[in-house]
Amino acid sequence: MIKKNIVTYGEILLRLTPFNHGDLINQSSALNMSFAGAEGNIVSSLSNLGHNTTIISSLPNNSLGKSAFRFLNSFGVNTDYITFKDGRIGSYYIEHGASLRGGNVIYDRLDSCFSSENIAESIWLKVFKDSNFYVLTGITPALSKECQKNILNSIKIAKLNNVKIVFDLNYRRNLWTGKESLTFITKIINDVDILIGNIGSISDIFGFKYNSTSEFKELESISMSACDFISNKYSFDLVGMTIRNQINATHNQLGGIIKIKDKFHSGRFYDLEIIDRLGGGDAFVSGLLHGLIKNYRPDQMINFANACFALTQTIKGDVNYFEEKEIIDFSSINYTGHIKR
Repeated sequence: MIKKNIVTYGEILLRLTPFNHGDLINQSSALNMSFAGAEGNIVSSLSNLGHNTTIISSLPNNSLGKSAFRFLNSFGVNTDYITFKDGRIGSYYIEHGASLRGGNVIYDRLDSCFSSENIAESIWLKVFKDSNFYVLTGITPALSKECQKNILNSIKIAKLNNVKIVFDLNYRRNLWTGKESLTFITKIINDVDILIGNIGSISDIFGFKYNSTSEFKELESISMSACDFISNKYSFDLVGMTIRNQINATHNQLGGIIKIKDKFHSGRFYDLEIIDRLGGGDAFVSGLLHGLIKNYRPDQMINFANACFALTQTIKGDVNYFEEKEIIDFSSINYTGHIKR
């Protein structure tokens, strides 16, 4: 059977971090360089798990753009629909947190190549012809009106081709306000089949009210309430929620839940030391989609997604490099960091 395609539309960013992990930018004389971006992270992880994926994006026609292009190719992502043009690549700088000091992200992505690119209708018609999922996040529409138009046009064509829409709320306060986000999301949410979020995004965008807590089980219960809150307003095939109980910047408890047909499924949660705080939610999304495509039972699906979420936080970078067997083993065995021989 021919594997169908998973399509995404999003910006590839230059990722810069102090050379010494945990240093501040103002004490650093050198930066590590890589590439990331929520949508690219998701399809890179899915390609690594053996799926056919395609990204639609735009990059500058220079060595940075070509390096980002090769980065995606290294995972097997189809980059045929990335255009090269004059302009700049969006970038972000990460100061990793430590102990009680939180991390910090500085964006420099205004007027990037991606944010001004108009995607032709013919492109959407081609990519959705043999696709089953279209992955979007709440980051992309926050970048420009052009991005919003591209999303609205693409969703119409995707639905005509019976492609399932996956939307990760991924709310970013430093890109737009909750009101601006809600105004746009209400234009597309009735077409969304799979919604991903967390307590914070449901609260910031839709006004869900809750009392904060530092107990994981209480956060799990609040996440279920947030799921009910949003699924009572709109109809979805599946709602997924990540859960992060932050003891401090480097000690977190991670997990998640899913709601399918009014039934909740929660899996194992992980108490771990964080190496790299970014990319965990993207790994969770890729884990859920992998489970859906492979026809996992709901309990298997959430356990796999939670393991993806946790494992990705134990390595540097935004992408989940682990293979299916490694993830299943991790989710099935009580690992405590011993060497596997």
